[in-house]
This record gives sequence, C-alpha cells and structure tokens, in this order.
Amino acid sequence: MTAPIESSTPTAPASGGAADTSSDPAVGIGLLVFAELLFATMDTAAKHLSGEMPVGMVVWGRYAFHLAFMLPFLIRRHPADVLRINRVGLVLFRGVQLLAGTTCFFTAIRYIPLADAVAIGFVAPLFVVALSVPLLGERVGPRRWMAVLIGLGGTFVIIRPGFAEVHWAYGLVILLALIFASFVITTRILTRTEQTIPMLFYTALVGTAGASLILPFVWQTPSLEQWGLMALMGALGGTSHLLLIHAYRVATASLLAPFQYAQIVFATFYGWLVFNDFPDRWMIAGTTILVASGLYVLHREAQINRQKG
Repeated sequence: MTAPIESSTPTAPASGGAADTSSDPAVGIGLLVFAELLFATMDTAAKHLSGEMPVGMVVWGRYAFHLAFMLPFLIRRHPADVLRINRVGLVLFRGVQLLAGTTCFFTAIRYIPLADAVAIGFVAPLFVVALSVPLLGERVGPRRWMAVLIGLGGTFVIIRPGFAEVHWAYGLVILLALIFASFVITTRILTRTEQTIPMLFYTALVGTAGASLILPFVWQTPSLEQWGLMALMGALGGTSHLLLIHAYRVATASLLAPFQYAQIVFATFYGWLVFNDFPDRWMIAGTTILVASGLYVLHREAQINRQKG
C-alpha cells in the first residue's frame, strides 16, 4: 500500500521549476483512483510472491525494479538536478522509513487477508494527528482527538480481539501505520525544501540498498514468473507515484485525500478474486468506522486551514 495522504500535506513541484497550478479536479481524482488501483495490484503481486519466496527478496525486487524504473528520469534530466537534495540525512531517513513500512506490510500480508492489512494501514492519518503535536507543535482539538480514538476502535473491530486468536501479523500492520504516520510527518518537513523527483529517486535508492544488505542471507533463484512479478511491482510502484504527482498538480490534496480509501475497495476485490478472502461483517464494520473517522479528521483540518487562510 501507499502511505495515506492528508489534506494538509503540501506538495512540492516535480522539478526545479514552478509547480503546475492548472486546475482539473476530475482528472486529479481519476489519476489518484487509478494510482490506488495500481498500488492494490502491486500489493496483490507481493502477497502472491511472499507465499513462494522470502519476504526480503520480495522487498528487494519491489525496490530494485522501482529504481530501474526511475533511471529514465536520470537520463532525461541533468543528473545534478535529479540528485540534488538539501537535507541529506532527513531524505535518507525518509527512505529508511518507507523501507521499514514496506517490510512490515509485505510480511503481514503473507499471513493475513490483504483487505484487512490495507484497511488497518489507513489508521496512519489518525496517528499523524497524534504525532503532529509533539513533532510539529500543532494544536489538536478535542473533536479530532475523539475521531482518533474512534478510528482506533474501528481498527480493533477489524482485528476482533477476544473473538478469536489474534495473529501476530496484525501487530505488524499497526507498526506499519505508525511508521507511515512518521513518514508523512517527515514528508511534510521535506516538501518545504526538496523537489519531488529527487525524493522519489532517493526513496528507491535507499530501499534497494537496504534490502540488498539482507539479500545474501535470503536469496533463492527466482523463476521466470517471479522475476516478471517483481518487475511488475517495481513498474506499478513507480507509475503509481508519478500518477500521484500529476494528480497533485491539477487538484488540491484536500480534494484528493478522501478518494485514497478506494484502495481498500480494490484490495478487497483482489483478496476475493485471487486469494478467496471475502470480508466478514467485522471487517466491513471496522473499516466503515475507520474511514468515517479519517474523513472527519480531513474535514476538520480543511476547516482549520480555511480559518487560517
């Protein structure tokens, strides 16, 4: 899955020039929804591969081919522009955050339904609210705190503690949400000084380098089909991020943010179609609570931003 976006996250232009300020909300929504479909497709391929090979190899394949997908940008653009970053340490740390989150997610979906993992991952925007207080010094009112608590309640409805033995992989998805929340905070800080394409490239570079460190310990020679699926994951991941960039150029983040939940629908469909995992009433109820809480937080943030503006 992708790190959930939020209404207050600024978006840096893709290159050193000014951002494209043209407005076409319908196109922006379409690009975002298509990106979420591609992310869900990538996650489906990852779940399939994680049942056949070590997760470390799946993570490596996802990032290595993503990095290869980014190489045309190095060829088409001056390398100095693509590689230029101002806050090296924080950019590299952002890459480590996403690598850690991806590893948690790919490990979790090896054991639990894809739709469950994606839905619980969307508690991340609620964690962003909580983390923004100590890390960004933002003030959070009681209504947003209440939405956070209700959203966490929806997460526990999906996990269903007390009704059956809870698989440890659900804990990894909660950890993933915390990591993605910190990733969003880091991105908020970096978008003030960094351009989008260099951040995308360094994310792929850090992910590939980090996953390569464990590759000698988990390597098994992939089949032709497995090589193809890993290449597909890299292409889907890279394409999805580029679609998000273009979506942000033509529509505001506050408009786009609610449509990110389309990924849950796509993940549910793929879970049923490919893995015969159909959501039960607890998953549907918990996801409804979680999405409603997230949408309320987006609504409140939009109100606050309008008041500030």
